[in-house]
Amino acid sequence: MSTDNESYDEEEETKFLNAEEVTMIATNFLKRLGHKQGLKPIKASLEEEIYVVEVGLVKKTATVQIDATTEQIKEYEIKEKEQEVQTSSIISLSPKNVLIIAGTAIVSCILTAFLRISF
Repeated sequence: MSTDNESYDEEEETKFLNAEEVTMIATNFLKRLGHKQGLKPIKASLEEEIYVVEVGLVKKTATVQIDATTEQIKEYEIKEKEQEVQTSSIISLSPKNVLIIAGTAIVSCILTAFLRISF
């Protein structure tokens, strides 16, 4: 009977955390550091016995390493986000901008017809 209890205790001791648990540990840690707003989990991966959790912050990205067995934070790093290069266009085509462009075109057509200006 005691062997069953011993094997059960050993299983409990070697129980690993899962990705959800380490993400909560990492976000709670970052909140304690003062990053309370805009925490967005990006990735959690297990490398040997260390979980690496990436969390997006406002204009920054945090990487937190957590020991899977002891639940201790081994290392963390907070970096500025790299600026994304926008190659699509200079003017963003939001619905508001599209309405302004269309409205300007319609008004100019009406004015040219009213003033009888031909091109």
